[in-house]
Amino acid sequence: MQILSCWGSIAFEKVRHIQETERYTIATLSIITLFVLWVSASKYIRLIIPEDRYPLVFDAQERFPLSLIYKPLNWFKNGPRIIHDAYEKYPGIIYRLPSTDRPSIVLPARFLDEISNLPDSIASNSHATADFFVGAWTTLDTDAFSHTTLETIRTQYISKIGQQVGPASDEADYVFGRYFSSYEDWTPIAPQPKIMRIVTQTIARTIAGTEICRKPEWVESVIGYAQNVFTAAVYLKLVPRVMRPLVAVFTPYIYRIYSYRRKIRKIISPVIEQRLFWRHQQPEFWAARLKSEEMSTVDWLVEYSPPDEAVPEIMAHRLTGVSFGASHTTSNHITNCLFELAADFDRWAPPLREEIDTILGPNMTNVTNADLSKMWKLDSFMKEAQRFHPPAKLSVNRTLLEPYELSSGDHIPKGSHISLAGVPMSMSEQYFADATTFDGFRFERLRRDHGKKYSGLQFTSSYAGSLHFGHGRQMCPGRFMGSLISKLLVIKFLQCYDLKLRAKESRPDNIMFFDMDYPNPDYEVLFRDRKVGISC
Repeated sequence: MQILSCWGSIAFEKVRHIQETERYTIATLSIITLFVLWVSASKYIRLIIPEDRYPLVFDAQERFPLSLIYKPLNWFKNGPRIIHDAYEKYPGIIYRLPSTDRPSIVLPARFLDEISNLPDSIASNSHATADFFVGAWTTLDTDAFSHTTLETIRTQYISKIGQQVGPASDEADYVFGRYFSSYEDWTPIAPQPKIMRIVTQTIARTIAGTEICRKPEWVESVIGYAQNVFTAAVYLKLVPRVMRPLVAVFTPYIYRIYSYRRKIRKIISPVIEQRLFWRHQQPEFWAARLKSEEMSTVDWLVEYSPPDEAVPEIMAHRLTGVSFGASHTTSNHITNCLFELAADFDRWAPPLREEIDTILGPNMTNVTNADLSKMWKLDSFMKEAQRFHPPAKLSVNRTLLEPYELSSGDHIPKGSHISLAGVPMSMSEQYFADATTFDGFRFERLRRDHGKKYSGLQFTSSYAGSLHFGHGRQMCPGRFMGSLISKLLVIKFLQCYDLKLRAKESRPDNIMFFDMDYPNPDYEVLFRDRKVGISC
């Protein structure tokens, strides 16, 4: 114990030195901590899943005695490559990935329907999401994605999505002009940060209503919360669970997360209290409001929350989770669409513009969900961009809350993370001809092929070749809202600007780590006002 105490003091001094000089990163601390842990406690480390049950994908260097250091860094740096290689190496069988923070089991496609139809009491997507973002420390826990939260999103963004088109379109138009202006000559712009703010504010219109969405402090707090959750989760996932308290205490990101949460709660609590008052004290007014376009996520959350959960603190926490889930995935997808457009603008833009002009005409006002559903080329282009660059390489993610025996007789222990190799599957010739070539109108042609019966070809639908929104009963409930905002903004860009990359540049590579895929926020696309089109 004295030795461990001494090592703890050394680690403490090292952390203080890092904070004072700011010359080292938390990654350095993680490596030092991992080495101390390996020396002092390696004999206590046990794998939850026996080594001989399912093959483990590994790098030769992971057998080296310092694999406790090499393994997490290798998974962080080479996770996407490892996932693709494993799909080729182990076709049709169950295998394990060298994920550092949880036992990760990848299932073949034949188990898709079986797993996706399991109830969340056995295999939970919410728990898998919370585990991925280390929710116990980053606050993005399972309660943020509670049953009440998911029912609220399903009601608003699935059954009531038609009511959201007008408000979302109005807000997108309003905020678009704040971040993009007139560019007479080719102007380099990094679109991702600007799109992030446009999407966050547009989403806020449907989540919190008009009285909140245009407050700069709301937008900055939601973005700041999300960015610090991502960063904190990365650092925490690089160390063993037993070392997370130490890392959490000395990283600034956890403190920032709580600071942004307090700001969000302070802004939204008066709105929540007002809605609670209306529901309980003015039932006739509330009943009429339920049928109006004024209904936001706050309102639906008040409507669906049981009495013991209908308090501002709990509801603000859940609204923070909704904002987190909607803003980043949607803004990253729009950025990926712009990168693909700019990489071959003369090929994709003319037919997309023709489709938009044919359906909407010269007037962009009063766009309806029915209008957007007729744009098969746009829908296809978005789905193809997502096929190449979805948020993550693994799909249909679940955490097992109970032990489960597959139909094949294979036993999966409680606490395991299970998934399918969504991206390798979607890039396979098994599902698509010329699968590794970007073809923006691939899905539009398949939908028009009346000689064959296809399913899952729309942007928001799924099948084995397209699992990026999940599949089955726990499929992403916010996908319709994400599709709506993505289409509105891509239409806006096509109507207002011509795009291209710098001379001799090709489509920029995305940033990839663990199993995540993220467009480069610093990459600049050249924008110029469209010479013939509407006035933006």
